[in-house]
Amino acid sequence: MNYVCSTLHTLDALRAVRDELARVAEMEGAASGIVQHPDWLTFEVTSRHDGTTPHIVVVRDGTGRVAGYAPLLAIDHTARLDVAGRRVRLYRGAALRLLGGGVVAADADRATVELVAARQLAGDPAVRVVRIQEADLPNRFASVLSASGGGFRTVSAHLLDQVHWSIGPQASAEAWLAGMDKKKRGDLTQRVGRAYRKLGGDAALHVFERGEDMPRYCALMNALYARTWHHADLPIDWEDPERVALFRRLADAGQLIGHLVLREGRPLAYVHGYRLGDTYLVDDLGYDDEVAKVGIGSVAVFQAVRGLLDRFPGGRVSFGYGDNQYKRLLSTEATPCGSLYVVRPMRATAGFRVYAPVRWLYRGLHRVRDDVRARRQGEGNRRPDGLIHRVMGKARPAAQARGVVTDPERE
Repeated sequence: MNYVCSTLHTLDALRAVRDELARVAEMEGAASGIVQHPDWLTFEVTSRHDGTTPHIVVVRDGTGRVAGYAPLLAIDHTARLDVAGRRVRLYRGAALRLLGGGVVAADADRATVELVAARQLAGDPAVRVVRIQEADLPNRFASVLSASGGGFRTVSAHLLDQVHWSIGPQASAEAWLAGMDKKKRGDLTQRVGRAYRKLGGDAALHVFERGEDMPRYCALMNALYARTWHHADLPIDWEDPERVALFRRLADAGQLIGHLVLREGRPLAYVHGYRLGDTYLVDDLGYDDEVAKVGIGSVAVFQAVRGLLDRFPGGRVSFGYGDNQYKRLLSTEATPCGSLYVVRPMRATAGFRVYAPVRWLYRGLHRVRDDVRARRQGEGNRRPDGLIHRVMGKARPAAQARGVVTDPERE
């Protein structure tokens, strides 16, 4: 069958095919997350005021049906290397940012869509940098693009290994809990009661998932988010009209489920996420710094996950990447992931060559540091008879003990 490829460069062009793209994105397993849905793509462009425009590569089969698409945005990008408190600029200029980890397509069409979209990008000399921020490794689309004949090569931007944490398909919350050891299961369930006793009053977890509830949900989120540590790093106006409108559409489609812990109407913690297909992505969570010692943040996550697994049997929960303790505690699966650039070699992109030697040096230093720590801990815990004993429970492998470092440049 012959395939036809085109690129959408404007919001009007995107809106004209919105329903066709949504049909593919909402198929089971076609998209890697809600950020690949056409409604989210539109929001990304309209909510930014930095010149971001669509660059969506659409692949149609011989009948004119949309087989899939590559959800890209054209951005002005600065790539920096952040090591030891120093930020070195490696590249500044035009780039394409891929939302999600690959193309949007059914499993039967995915390989074809990847190949056709990659050839379209390779044939455009203006395309020199493609950013894939949270990519499963190895990344299929990056591999196809690097082999497309355009001279592209893949550059790993993460200095240390990263892990994507998730809960695999579960028949119910009880089945999930049954897979844990008795001590962990008991600690998690008892922690819920302790946290709410400390909070007092009518504190409880509330679920927001109807379109009509989104204005109130966004107002509560705005008030709470300003009291979290996230706000200083990434200010967000949750009541922005475009965001509220997007949340209405997603909630009405069953694609947004938010959780808030309220006490006397005041929000204390939140778990915000999106559901597409059979997967719920925990997009963000936070808590009022005033109640940090209560541990309500991790309790809210545990409650939200239990509720989701009971409501959607056979569903998955994705926590994204990062080495937070709650992800290790609740997840049943861990897969490699990372941050990638796919670049066309030229003078402007020469700075990306710095990543490989710095990665090698950085990882070597971490191995030395871990070895020194392990030796010191061993000497400190050595008994008179020369045997090593553990004073903090089971020892973890060095790779787990050191955790992971997040992407040095997150968009």
